[in-house]
Amino acid sequence: MRLVFAAATDVGRMRKNNEDSYLSSKPVAAVADGMGGHSAGEVASAIAIEELAALGDRGPWENETAATDDLKQAILRANRRIREMAASDRKLNGMGTTLVALLEDGDMVHVANVGDSRGYLLRQGELSQVTVDHSLVQELVDDGRLSPEDAERHPQRSVITRALGIDPEVEFDLFTYKLQIGDRLLLCSDGLSDVVEPTQIRKVLLRVRSAHRAARELVTVANEQGGPDNITVIVVDAVDEAAAEVEEAGGDTTGDLAAGSATGALPVVGDAELDGDRRGRGGGRAARAAKDRSLAMHRRLQRVLIAGIVVVALAVLLVAGRSFLLSRYWVGFDGDAVAVFQGVPGDVAGIRFSRMVEHSPVSRAQVPAGYAARLEDGVQADGLADARSIALCAPLVFSPDGCTGAAPAASTTTPTTAAATTTTRAPGG
Repeated sequence: MRLVFAAATDVGRMRKNNEDSYLSSKPVAAVADGMGGHSAGEVASAIAIEELAALGDRGPWENETAATDDLKQAILRANRRIREMAASDRKLNGMGTTLVALLEDGDMVHVANVGDSRGYLLRQGELSQVTVDHSLVQELVDDGRLSPEDAERHPQRSVITRALGIDPEVEFDLFTYKLQIGDRLLLCSDGLSDVVEPTQIRKVLLRVRSAHRAARELVTVANEQGGPDNITVIVVDAVDEAAAEVEEAGGDTTGDLAAGSATGALPVVGDAELDGDRRGRGGGRAARAAKDRSLAMHRRLQRVLIAGIVVVALAVLLVAGRSFLLSRYWVGFDGDAVAVFQGVPGDVAGIRFSRMVEHSPVSRAQVPAGYAARLEDGVQADGLADARSIALCAPLVFSPDGCTGAAPAASTTTPTTAAATTTTRAPGG
């Protein structure tokens, strides 16, 4: 007896990115449905798949206990790594993932699940769910407060009570089944099970003989039902050697898997893509690296955007400040002369926010002591003409109508253009 693995995934019709990850590489098949918002869910599900992919190098196992122990440890490592990564980056805080995984062990399979990603078994025409949802609705069913039929339509059926990455110690279920030739297993995310009734799933699995085409058909049916979530499906067939060769020869594995992948879905990890020692681990690491690069780029873009906003704000303030300074005039001393300044009087940390425009013919000695104290601090003017009047009237009494008394003998004023934005007051000024 041999197992034939086939997988398909799709972003669905209402999501922009695919947070599901899956592994379809003997001896492991797994579906992880990430949660936690943009990017974070993809990272959590990719970590879970990477840890499970490492089991490809572990078998065959000496006994059932050795196989199930390896499966348990892989899930525990995934839980620990998801929590560690979430703790190291606040953007990933709260991320987690559901998981349903199958480990091939001779003619037996070990199935583990946490959350509401499901496993089904089709045997002799009858479909049964072999995993138990870890959800609020399932607890109500177990308590007898809700019927299984009502649970399928309950508005809170997606509220899960367990997931990888949420608690330090994760609880998960583990079942072992002895397979028979003709058995067909189905692993899926809730993007399928929430919208497609078990009777519809059964019809597809009975009608479509090829595992690869059955996986694609189930994704199509989920999208026809609205496709509100990411959809990931793995079909595993237990067949004899002859049937396995026919299935694998006619399945065109690479093409089927590619057709089932949507933009935003994680890279496929399957037999057709991996070889030798790279099987299983390489694809998981590539998926993880891709997600890490995506997050790093997202953070860099955020920093560049914030820096750009700060630069623009500072430029606006600088232009506004310069316009304000150029519109203001005042009168004060420049050495021993009364002068007109452009800007505002005073300084900050030794830096003056003004420049001297021109000297007046009035000297410091001509200014009365009481008025000189005011000029030391700077006398504000309404404009250049007003500043010139204030400067000429410094030895006398100034009024809005002009000077009172005789003005000193005037000489030609000498304009200057020396910038004084960073000069300090001269000694004695």
